Amino acid sequence: MIATTPALLVQPDGQVDEIILDSRRPDQLRCIGFHVNGAQAHPLGRQAVIHVGENKETVNNVARHAWMSITAGSLPPVLRGPVVVTGPADRAGDYTPLPELTAEAVLRASGLLASAFVVKPGVSAAQHRGGQAHQCDAYAVKRHQGSGRWAFAVLDGTGDTPEARRFARTFAPRIARAAAMYRDPGRAIWNARRAANERYRGFDPSAAPDARAVVAVVDLKSPLIRFAWCGTARAYRLSPTGRAVPLTRDHVRAGTGGALDRALLGCYGNAATSSLMRGHIATGTTERHSSRRLLLCTSGVHNPLGQQMGGVGDILDLAADAKDAATTLVADALTAAGAYELADNTTALVVDLS
Repeated sequence: MIATTPALLVQPDGQVDEIILDSRRPDQLRCIGFHVNGAQAHPLGRQAVIHVGENKETVNNVARHAWMSITAGSLPPVLRGPVVVTGPADRAGDYTPLPELTAEAVLRASGLLASAFVVKPGVSAAQHRGGQAHQCDAYAVKRHQGSGRWAFAVLDGTGDTPEARRFARTFAPRIARAAAMYRDPGRAIWNARRAANERYRGFDPSAAPDARAVVAVVDLKSPLIRFAWCGTARAYRLSPTGRAVPLTRDHVRAGTGGALDRALLGCYGNAATSSLMRGHIATGTTERHSSRRLLLCTSGVHNPLGQQMGGVGDILDLAADAKDAATTLVADALTAAGAYELADNTTALVVDLS
């Protein structure tokens, strides 16, 4: 198994995401280069390394302020475009995790000190690894600062490998950020597909990582919630009468059998005919005023709960808040999955819209 090292990706618009680097230096540099074109490393003493590319993109003032915070006021060079911040390299040449105080300095510079799990009141997510070796689900919540739009993305990774985990954790924040920026969740998935296929060009298709995705955009200036999906990741809205209304329709092979067959197949992604890498990307809208809550979830949640009377709707309706709803959905899904002696990765992201 390849160990991983966290780093921070800093965008010029102030967005900061955690990315994961492989423990082997060539793979670390490849991962950094995936985010930063022509990356050059600038060591900041013993505290951090800033990787920046040579390009003519927007000046990254967030990274410049972070540089000055880390170095106690030292004037930085002109940093443009996205920047990756890592810990210093060890004797083997591997980049180490960022010291906690240094990571906090980067986050202060970006103005994003919100929790990674609960971004604002009314938004919460819960996860569990289930019976798998790796947590290959991922989610992200992003807000476009200019418009105030919120985007929510959930990825259901295919397989149970470290590469599948990295894949989902890499593309979930990218999709959410693009969806919030462009107000077009379908375009966000399409752009991620293009980047993913470029990144894994030459890989054996049967071995390349993949994921199923669902993303929603909420704009308080618009009466509509926009959403898009591929595969078997789902979105639901809770109606004013307490009914869970599916917003998505699974992309699965015809004739996959009964509900139990679909549940078992969905745990490993064998039934899906669409994914982030290939296949149909569907889009839709729903009225915001008729939606009390919004749920985005992976098959590890909706497959087991689909066998229960009431299931998703009762949990969403009776939960005290978004956190209560998300944690109950995951707990009940794991309990229900035990009947099949199979517990998949579970992820539930709940948004209170009232």
